[in-house]
Amino acid sequence: MGTPLRVLIAEDSEDDAALLMRELRRAGYDLASKRVDTPLDMANALSRQEWDIVFADNSMPRFSAAAALELLKESGLDLPFIIVSGTITDEKAVSAMKSGAHDYIIKGNLSRLVPAVERELREAVVRQINRRADELLRESEEKYRTLIENIPDVVWRADREGRILFVSPNVASVYGYTPEEIYAEEGLWFKRIHPED
Repeated sequence: MGTPLRVLIAEDSEDDAALLMRELRRAGYDLASKRVDTPLDMANALSRQEWDIVFADNSMPRFSAAAALELLKESGLDLPFIIVSGTITDEKAVSAMKSGAHDYIIKGNLSRLVPAVERELREAVVRQINRRADELLRESEEKYRTLIENIPDVVWRADREGRILFVSPNVASVYGYTPEEIYAEEGLWFKRIHPED
């Protein structure tokens, strides 16, 4: 059994979609796939099922790669998006990449397909790990901020030159100076509040 891969294909040609599937199966992927050829079908597919990667033909009678990419962005999902087309110009490919497409492959030369898929799947995992790390950092910062804002003591931090970098908000109730006053007047902390430091 191969590596599972859930593939959404925005493509009007069943034959072209089958070629993509054949190349991916040859590379050892166990595929679950859906082909769509209208914006409504793609929007429904994105909302009803989880996908690992999206392929899109550049030009279809009722749809385009640009429209598919826009639908993907609107969904809020961060999935690899690869254009597979026989009619894309370099200018359109560059424009699509600037808009968020991850790669493009020429239908007549699918030799780059599997390496592009493998690379984009790895990069998607890295993006997911980075997003989770950012979420954990935000949660940690929020806990720290809540703790600092609610303890009765004053917490402060200074650099080696004695500039106050941070003072907790309750400094006003303890010492009578707002954090803004302490930040604004250089030396206030050490001259008036904590000369012994």
